[in-house]
Amino acid sequence: MDWAGMLINVLAIICGLAIYVGIMNSKFGKSHVQWQYAIMLVAIILACFIGGFLRVIFGYLLGVPVHV
Repeated sequence: MDWAGMLINVLAIICGLAIYVGIMNSKFGKSHVQWQYAIMLVAIILACFIGGFLRVIFGYLLGVPVHV
């Protein structure tokens, strides 16, 4: 099993959730509740970028071949 890849995916999901909750609890998020699905989409896209970045960092620093 690809434990490094699974941990990276879990970290990316947690980061995406944290981004979404952070935006929705901010002044901007509270005043733009009608854009909640667009904000969620942006948080998911950012989580994907964070996951890809973590895969590159883990692969480079640890020498672990994490498959994309």
